[in-house]
Amino acid sequence: MTRRLLISIVLLACVASCSAPDVVVNEDPRISQGRAMVDRGQYEAAETLFKELLREAERDRDGLLQAQCRKWLGNVRLAYRRDADALVLYQQARAQLDSLLSAAGARTPRLARQERANVLNNIAVVEKNAGRYNEAEVMHRLVLADDRLRGEPLPVAVSLYNIGTVYYLRADAARRGADTARFRANLDTARAYFRESLAVFPTADAWLNLGNTFAHEGRRDSAVTAFRRANDEYRVSGFRVHEAMCLGNIGLMLDEDGRGEEAAEALRRGISIIEELRGGLTSIDVRSSFVSNKYHLYERLISILVRLGKFDEAFEYAERAKARSFLDMLGNKTIGEKKQRTARGAALVAEERALHEQIARLIDTPDSSAQVAILLQRHRSVLDTLRDVDPEYASVKSIEPAPARDLRALLDDSTALVEYFIGETVDDGERAAFVFLLRRDTLVAKRLTIRAEYGLERRIETLRRRLYADFPNARAAALRAARLQKGLTMDQALAEWRAGATDSRWQFELMEMYSVLLAPVDALLRGVRQAYVVPHGPLHHLPFQALVRIGNFDKRRDVHVARPRFLIEDMAIAYLPSASVLAFVRSKAPADGATSLVVGDPAYADPVYRARPLAGALVEADSVARYIDGAVVLTGAAAEEARVKREAVRADVLHFATHGELNKREPLRSRILLAAAKPEGDDDGNLTVGEVFNLDLHAALVALSACQTAQVAGEEGGFTQGDELVGLTRSFVYAGTPSVIASLWVVDDAATLAWMIEFYRAWRRDGMAKAQAARLAALSLLNTPKDPDWVFPYYWSAFIFFGDTR
Repeated sequence: MTRRLLISIVLLACVASCSAPDVVVNEDPRISQGRAMVDRGQYEAAETLFKELLREAERDRDGLLQAQCRKWLGNVRLAYRRDADALVLYQQARAQLDSLLSAAGARTPRLARQERANVLNNIAVVEKNAGRYNEAEVMHRLVLADDRLRGEPLPVAVSLYNIGTVYYLRADAARRGADTARFRANLDTARAYFRESLAVFPTADAWLNLGNTFAHEGRRDSAVTAFRRANDEYRVSGFRVHEAMCLGNIGLMLDEDGRGEEAAEALRRGISIIEELRGGLTSIDVRSSFVSNKYHLYERLISILVRLGKFDEAFEYAERAKARSFLDMLGNKTIGEKKQRTARGAALVAEERALHEQIARLIDTPDSSAQVAILLQRHRSVLDTLRDVDPEYASVKSIEPAPARDLRALLDDSTALVEYFIGETVDDGERAAFVFLLRRDTLVAKRLTIRAEYGLERRIETLRRRLYADFPNARAAALRAARLQKGLTMDQALAEWRAGATDSRWQFELMEMYSVLLAPVDALLRGVRQAYVVPHGPLHHLPFQALVRIGNFDKRRDVHVARPRFLIEDMAIAYLPSASVLAFVRSKAPADGATSLVVGDPAYADPVYRARPLAGALVEADSVARYIDGAVVLTGAAAEEARVKREAVRADVLHFATHGELNKREPLRSRILLAAAKPEGDDDGNLTVGEVFNLDLHAALVALSACQTAQVAGEEGGFTQGDELVGLTRSFVYAGTPSVIASLWVVDDAATLAWMIEFYRAWRRDGMAKAQAARLAALSLLNTPKDPDWVFPYYWSAFIFFGDTR
């Protein structure tokens, strides 16, 4: 953890100073305006300004202005950690500047020389990021030679500490390679350059880098002193990103020095700044890039708070990190436009949007800080009111999590809430990972023992494949071989297959996963009849209901399918996208006496899926409809998107037996596939996450009996910290339903039908609570399966229940 934090600061500091000389002569005022935006961390606004200015410069054939715009656009790309894009822009700017300076001869414009130095330094930053330290040093020394010729102190100081960062990074590489002698030599050289830089002209970045050298030697007091000098300078200068990251360094050093309370306060302040800056970024990928090297501030703070026994605050910061990320995924998209609201609610939503737009316009205006502060205070007040009037809207517009004490009050004596926070940072070989367990009378937090080499994501994906692919594939291969090679009938092939023992390693992997994730709080789960699980990162794809407590495995070696005791046999499991969602799913008032809607195997508008009809879905739709009063059943061409939307807003139950598709690159375009009268416009047969957010539903339950509807994805399909994992389930909860059933993988038709029939029979006919009915449906496949293979988790654990357990 220590080295990752410090290195990220060095690179950020270098970019800031390389691009900010003390006096810029004859600079276009719009460049100065954009510079100020970058300094304040308002990257998206700066990018818009520089792109517009670049188009103007190209039109006017102003080579210098073009080079400046490309340099600053490169700086924005670098801030987003898009080094390859930045390097292209820098090289273009350098070529233009070289051409200008060559043509000018002895009449070299001062501004062009300054900008060429900035571009060379920023190219060096990209080289350092890539570990090409020799190339970076060459660039910095070219600039230093020119700076010394001009004799201006600040540029010389900047070049000196830029060279120092090269030696600092070499020292860190030597440390990681266990080359003590090379580490010491390079660190001493780096410190000498930083001190020389401070002697020539003191800067915040030089103080910061000097502090880093002390930190690497464990001289924490000296490091904190230097970091505080840097932090003071950043705060006065308005370099908010650097101030936040410097506070992170101070927190790190104080924590390592055993001063946890002081460390926590520094990290709180740093996180507050980061959240304030992220609020001004509307693009999802920009936000994700911006936070990617800052998320560990949350990790370190949560770690400190858990260690200090401040479980409530640690829990709320875990929720805060997830809530912030969820807003990042949504961006500032207009949501809920078609939802029915009271006059007061509509007025508050309109005011919130107007305030947001005013703040966005004013935040870049000089001398507007006082007015912005007033608007921000009003905006917070409006959101506070909206939490009571329209909690769904507030839940996706603000980042205030529900206090732990309020959530505990929602739990009865037999219910627990288990929340996870899975970080990326490694400290002493362990990943920053925590489990929080809430019961009505207690809250505990435990650090999970997940070694860096354990490979949590890989293990979960391997386990998932063993459940949803290996067993059904082995069965299909055995039946095919028996029929083709031995000439057996299907019944004979099935009998031969069932007579043999199958691989039972999966049960030990489920038990191992339990030991990692739930064993630390196992004692507090005794007596629990139902549990809410709030996953994080890769845990979103893990079927917790199939986990096996330690010692509950099947010891038999000759059984066809091993039959351990699964967690779902002890308790009902319900999932939540965040614990704070629990409050408003509990407040839902479903439609009373309305119709229900069942959609089965539409005539898909998408030609790819039209060629892959789901015959079992038609049977499922008819079977489910028998247990739902007044069901409207739409199949084939009748299941067109426009009609489905019209019927959905009146239905008290929505059941989709269709294809579903996870879009890993654009999660808001994940979809349920339907028919369409016209394959264009809003009703094109693709009911997307974004569209669901704008529905106004009153259903007590949405059942997504489609493939992979519970899956979630980060922005690029991975689990990167700072990206909320958003899927169809979250959008249906926002749209108005308190409960959703969805699937983790491609499901078996016959087992799905049996699961759904048992669920609806228990819920609608016998009056059982929904979560308990979902548990009973799984147990029916386990205890009285029509096919002996259904004991295997592939068949019954794919379907998971989200939302209110009542």
